[in-house]
Amino acid sequence: MKKYPALALGCAVSMLLLACSRSEPETNAAATTQAAVVDTTPAATDNAAAATVGGLQDREGKPVAVVPFDISRIATTDKPLGALPFFGLPQGYEPLNAPHVRAWARFPLRMGDGVHWVEGPSWSAQIVVPSSAGKSFSALELERNLDTLLSAAGASKVFEGPEHRDIYYGPQLEDEIGGGFIDAVNNGADAPTSVWVIRQPQRNIWVQLSLDDLHAGMVVLEEVPFTPTAHWSDSFPHLSLPAGYNDRNKPLQRDFDRFPFWTGDHFEQVEGKLWAADFDKPERAYSLHEVRRNLEAMMATVNATKVFDGRIPKAQAESVPESVRSAYSGSAGYNWDDFDLVVYRADLPDGRQIWVHARLEYLSAGWVVVERKGLQQTAALLPAAALKQQLDSQGRVAIQVNFATDQAQILPDSQPQLEQVLAVLKQDPALQLSVEGHTDNSGNAAHNQQLSDARAASVVASLAAAGIAPARLQARGWGQDKPVADNASEAGRASNRRVELVKR
Repeated sequence: MKKYPALALGCAVSMLLLACSRSEPETNAAATTQAAVVDTTPAATDNAAAATVGGLQDREGKPVAVVPFDISRIATTDKPLGALPFFGLPQGYEPLNAPHVRAWARFPLRMGDGVHWVEGPSWSAQIVVPSSAGKSFSALELERNLDTLLSAAGASKVFEGPEHRDIYYGPQLEDEIGGGFIDAVNNGADAPTSVWVIRQPQRNIWVQLSLDDLHAGMVVLEEVPFTPTAHWSDSFPHLSLPAGYNDRNKPLQRDFDRFPFWTGDHFEQVEGKLWAADFDKPERAYSLHEVRRNLEAMMATVNATKVFDGRIPKAQAESVPESVRSAYSGSAGYNWDDFDLVVYRADLPDGRQIWVHARLEYLSAGWVVVERKGLQQTAALLPAAALKQQLDSQGRVAIQVNFATDQAQILPDSQPQLEQVLAVLKQDPALQLSVEGHTDNSGNAAHNQQLSDARAASVVASLAAAGIAPARLQARGWGQDKPVADNASEAGRASNRRVELVKR
């Protein structure tokens, strides 16, 4: 982790009013409460936040009011400031850990009887005096210093009262707070808290300071219009990652699969081309809300319908088969009721339909994208004569057996191929076969091994049920260990997902 020197957090105290170089947005910040670059505005976030998550509650389940704020009643100041976090700390004071510095986040500032949502670039930290400083923490010293700095910068104090820490530990806020602002609110339950705002022509700057006996929590947030850094692409999987985000694992790509999308009252089973990815942002910079806003912007590009926004009820989440949750544990999460979920459906002008399941958690995010379409048959039936020829010449042959998604259940369309295998076995009563299952390298290796074992056993059971002596058959799974093609391509992965008959 980086170590931030005490006076290197912004412009130094004595240099507070000197401008640091920066480019300013062209839109007046006062207008950001009415309009923004994309369809969702900060004001809309204020008014809709409770509805989005079913109403804010504190740790004990008591309702938390989302309070509006009229920025127009604050006088505008054009005093120059430096870069985020704008304000240095008194001598000897510094963050306990590396601050959370995020390109875009939202934070519920204490206001009136509840909170007021503000979003934009943010900085937050717990402030302490280390033992090496040769003095002890003084809440009064820190408060007086910041009062002086903020007043000099033209700030107005808009709240003074208890922090009510339990607000920030409520069920709807736990991921956003735990993912970046926990250091700033981890104080005494009713720690004295102050909120200031600086209204400038092109932005608003908000500061929340909560004081305890041994440390303080501080949030600085620059309210400016949102500009997305992720953009919709015409080619599948259409979504891109916001700036600075990276895949945590290799994305899962399948030419054809089925995924359950929650609509609010049932799971819509969507089949087609699939992409699944999980991602994060390093250096304490990840922001759940940054991902959400970029996703909103991308989906607005194609006028997508938001099918669901919230959390899946526990009972419904647990009804998802374990095999599906395991297969998509990275991108879609394993316990589907433990995170905020957004589901979109985009009906494109060319007739394609795209579904998106977006997992928004406190340290990482993921999404599953499916283009709804029917199966394009790529495998051909091998007649009994061709099967026998390859077994005699090569000792093995791959056959086309289709299974239910991530299961060992043989689908009815596989019966013609199995009948040809039966014909070969009946024509040569001395023939003994090892039925071997293989997967591509998508997903967990241990899971792939178990799946290949089960699928091979299913084929053996089907042949035995049709009258073949079990002693002539052996089931063996190889998981992803024996690819016949490069897993980097869709065609290669399709070749690797196979059942082989091996002459014993």
